[in-house]
Amino acid sequence: MSHSSWIHRQPTLLPGRPIPPRLLYRWRAAAFGFFMWMSFALYALYVVRDAGLTPFELLIVGTVLEFSVVAFEIPTGVLADSVSRRLSIIFGLAVAGAGWAVMGLFPSFEGIAGGQLLWGFGYTFISGASEAWLADEMGEDEAAAVYPAAAQWRQAARVAGVLAGAGLGLVNASLPFLVGGAGSICFAVFCLFTMTEAGWHPTAVEGGAARFASMRRIASDGLSAARQRPMVRAAIAVAVLWGASSEAFDRLWGFHLLEDIGVGDTNEVILFGAIAIASQVGGFGLVALGRRLTRDRTRATAARVLSGFYTAAVIVPLAFALAPNAGVAVALVAMVQWISAAENPFFMMWVNRGLDPRTRATVLSSVEQSNSLGQVVSTLVLAGIAAVGGVGVALAVGALLVAPAVLFVRTVPLEEREEREGVTVPGD
Repeated sequence: MSHSSWIHRQPTLLPGRPIPPRLLYRWRAAAFGFFMWMSFALYALYVVRDAGLTPFELLIVGTVLEFSVVAFEIPTGVLADSVSRRLSIIFGLAVAGAGWAVMGLFPSFEGIAGGQLLWGFGYTFISGASEAWLADEMGEDEAAAVYPAAAQWRQAARVAGVLAGAGLGLVNASLPFLVGGAGSICFAVFCLFTMTEAGWHPTAVEGGAARFASMRRIASDGLSAARQRPMVRAAIAVAVLWGASSEAFDRLWGFHLLEDIGVGDTNEVILFGAIAIASQVGGFGLVALGRRLTRDRTRATAARVLSGFYTAAVIVPLAFALAPNAGVAVALVAMVQWISAAENPFFMMWVNRGLDPRTRATVLSSVEQSNSLGQVVSTLVLAGIAAVGGVGVALAVGALLVAPAVLFVRTVPLEEREEREGVTVPGD
């Protein structure tokens, strides 16, 4: 009997009590959001004040993270499609948690870079596999309603995580990373006892050669879909642009606020904790608004919402780069993070419909890989701009990079028009 048959023989990997997929997906989103934001609520402060990273080093550690995603996203997506999606998710939760703990243990350039490498590697096992797992367990239509609902659970949990992280950070700057990492590992163990995989099974193959041949076929089919389908090509282009643009802000906003603008005598731990809380509360409200606007769950409606997000993602970070004082800058940081928190579930709603279940995780992984590729490619350019023109200029250039994404999501792909006209699209 093949290894994957053993994995699917029982409802859960270890004897336990199965939890309904709709509920477990929300719990996973909430738990991961809580522990990640416990760890990263003060990250922008930690890497500048405790680890002492320069703007160039800040961009380099971001490159390390995204390089690990680029390198492993497709292989881990293939593993999820050919072996087990739930096993991929569980392993990813544990490895990501280990990466956060490493950053807390070693507050240096090497420690942050090593932790980011592990965190990115673990994330590749979760991305794509998680959404593909839910779609197969529940069906595409039902899953489409769960994605934004789970995002709201995640954002509410992030607020709690920020409060916990800020409290721990007042005691010791490394504690949020250590506790958050341990929590993610513990949740991975919890999933071993509760996570089912009844809606999908890999193709039965015998022997190592046959299994690798099956994996190569899945990879080939998934990458072929990414190349041939207009919808997937558009999603890849948007992911590249979003990744390239977000890299500048994610890595440099803390340095710009602390060193270029200045926050005076304000307690920095409390300030950064407040920013993180405000970003999650606003993101929660923005997702709620998006859910009301996308009740029909169609790709066209999701595209309209996304175009609004991407337009704002140009204007608000550009304003932050030019902010005249700390008060305005803090408000703009929170607004940018509202957009970042709200974008993903509607992007998933836009791209996930009609994908072949056999290669869904691989295709979604290729889209996620494109996001990381955009971040890697933009890093050297942004680092050079920051060195010559300053961090503010790099932030402004980064904001402009996402502008073409508005055109991509507002253009209805050919296959969507064919679906409306009743034409069968190959592979759908």
